[in-house]
Amino acid sequence: MTINRFKLTLTAIIVVVMITVGGNVATAQELAKRGTVLEQIEQNQLNRRSIVDELLDYAFTFRGVPYRYGMASPRGFDCSGFTSYVFKRFGYNLTRTSYGQVNDGVRVEREDLQPGDLVFFAGRAIGRRIGHVGIVTRVNDDNTFNFIHAACHTGITESRSNETYYSRRYRGACRVIKD
Repeated sequence: MTINRFKLTLTAIIVVVMITVGGNVATAQELAKRGTVLEQIEQNQLNRRSIVDELLDYAFTFRGVPYRYGMASPRGFDCSGFTSYVFKRFGYNLTRTSYGQVNDGVRVEREDLQPGDLVFFAGRAIGRRIGHVGIVTRVNDDNTFNFIHAACHTGITESRSNETYYSRRYRGACRVIKD
C-alpha cells in the first residue's frame, strides 16, 4: 500500500504542477518564467499602459480633424464617433452614442481616473443627460484631467476638465481597458 500511496501522491503533485491556463497546460518551468503573482499583476499593468499609450498616440494623429455630426471617419468625427473609431482600432467595440458608451466599461470614480478612461459630460440641452464623451490623456495632481475629444468648434482637440464649460458638465467616467 505504501508504494501505491506514494504513486498517488506523486501523481497529485504532477497534476498540481501542470496547471491549466487559458486552455494551455503550463509546466512549473513555464510558470516560473511568468514570475510571481505580484510580478504578473505588474506586467498586466505595464501591458495596459502600453495599450493606452498606443491608443492615445493614435487618437492624437487625428488632432485638428473637423467636427462632423454623425460621422466616424478621418474626414470628420462627432464625439462618440471619435471614441468608438479610436477604440475599435484596438479591438474594443463601443456603442455608437455617448450616453450608450457610459455602459461600455466599468464605472470609475473621478479620483481613480487613469489615461485611456472615457469621461462623460452633459450635453448642451438642459438636464443631466450625457451628451459628450472624451478620452483621458493625463491625470493632474490637482484632481483635474486632460482629455482628447471632438469639440464642435475646434474638431479633435485636447481640453482640461477645469475649463468652465466642462467643469460644470462632468457626469462620470468608465474604464474600457482593464488592468
